[in-house]
Amino acid sequence: MNIALNELEHVSLGVMAQVLLHTQALPLQVWRSAGQINQALGTAPRHAWIVRRWLAALSRAGALCEDAERLAWQGTPPKAAVENLPRLYAELGFPTSMAPLHSQVIDCLPGLLRDQLALAPLLLQTGDPVAVLGAYQHNLFTTAINQALAARAAEVSAHGDRLRVLELGAGAACTTHAVLAALQARKKSYRFTDISSLFSGAAQRQFRLEPGMHFGLLDLDRDFAQQGVEARSQDLVVAGNVLHNARDLPRSLGQIRACLRDGGSLLFSESIADNPAMLTFMHLLLSPPANAPLRGTDEAFMTPDAWGQALQSRGFQLLEVWPAATDPLAAAGQRLFHAIGVSR
Repeated sequence: MNIALNELEHVSLGVMAQVLLHTQALPLQVWRSAGQINQALGTAPRHAWIVRRWLAALSRAGALCEDAERLAWQGTPPKAAVENLPRLYAELGFPTSMAPLHSQVIDCLPGLLRDQLALAPLLLQTGDPVAVLGAYQHNLFTTAINQALAARAAEVSAHGDRLRVLELGAGAACTTHAVLAALQARKKSYRFTDISSLFSGAAQRQFRLEPGMHFGLLDLDRDFAQQGVEARSQDLVVAGNVLHNARDLPRSLGQIRACLRDGGSLLFSESIADNPAMLTFMHLLLSPPANAPLRGTDEAFMTPDAWGQALQSRGFQLLEVWPAATDPLAAAGQRLFHAIGVSR
């Protein structure tokens, strides 16, 4: 798996190099700053952080050298062997739809970065939107994370006659499936929420016969109580790869803590570092809307230590981060976090 992951990273670095070279944003033997590169590429301001992350990734890989904040190619730029994507995605356990989808996005990258095209409509042209937007979560690494999360969910005790579960940003229900399977024998009240009715509606059709299920909209950036989630009402909050979307993470963590009983569990998965493949694909969805303030930082993801500090400041105790850095599964950069609400 890790060999395929490393090869996919190299392909993605080649894609970045191809875009920068073919658009003349950074020609060979030319020194330019990140700002000049974005200007030459014609990058929309909201996507400028993506190109800066490309430059950081290429620098880490030794493809670029830096002098006084200016960058230039060092040696031969990496090649974009896009023809290898079907094999690599198959080896990593992704659906067969993933490689052609990524290839299509790669072909459109200059237009996407310039906001001449939008990623979401492009993705949705290819089929069922729930399946398309959930495809990148169907892989060996995310499956392992979801199974580990579900196993820990099964150990959470109920404060009453049934386990009360709130899932945030449940999306295409990849995490939901795993958790429901683990809780099959438990009496539960399971609230599936997402910011989009596209996902909550699909989940309602899919899980309508599952006992104890409830479905609704919930926005991480709004007051939970105003959205029908009572204080101290939940035994478990689940969030699969969604908390990085919070515009004000401390406030959102505070809302999650407020809805959990003391001793209740928060189980969530997150990436902890850039993924070069996703930087040429799904990470474009992380750019702010055109009329919204620009990102305050180029860093889309937080380290485990930063998560521990953020959780502690909002009344949580971090119990576990899984897998360990030495585990082969850690190479994908995803982690499972288990925290409990503590009284203050």
